[in-house]
Amino acid sequence: MSTVMNPYVIDAVNRQIKAEFEAGFLYLAFSVNLHAYGLPGMSHWMREQYREECGHALRLISHLELRNASVQIPSVSHPEYSWERPQDLFKLALEHEQRITSAIHDLLELCMREKDYAMQVLLFDYVKEQVEEEHQVEEIARQMMLCGSNAEELLGLDARLGSRTTTAWE
Repeated sequence: MSTVMNPYVIDAVNRQIKAEFEAGFLYLAFSVNLHAYGLPGMSHWMREQYREECGHALRLISHLELRNASVQIPSVSHPEYSWERPQDLFKLALEHEQRITSAIHDLLELCMREKDYAMQVLLFDYVKEQVEEEHQVEEIARQMMLCGSNAEELLGLDARLGSRTTTAWE
């Protein structure tokens, strides 16, 4: 197998690296907001998500390095969003995960067209991960809706989310 990568694939992977870091910074911002709101468990959950997204980016970087391709370390801008309630942040997280899923699918389609089989194998892990991530965030958002304004239920959910551990991807 040749390690030479198509320049279009390299550019697309570098864009995905940026998207993964941006996702991480969005989750980090959400974590800070939830901590300030008084929900340390949800803050912890978001911070673990930040670590996971950075791990996704690092795995892509490692793949490019392994194949002697050019890695472009992106600058990441301050995330722009607005929210009023913690539920809003999980809704925004779900919408963001759906955009990441779409971007990964687009990248996989490009790799299929360009017959970059090594990148395809890696991306299938991302496809599987996105199904799990969307499901998890959607479930939390649904549970938060069920809590409504019931502080006791919201704090119970907060405590449960505080027990999350990251499954490192590097």
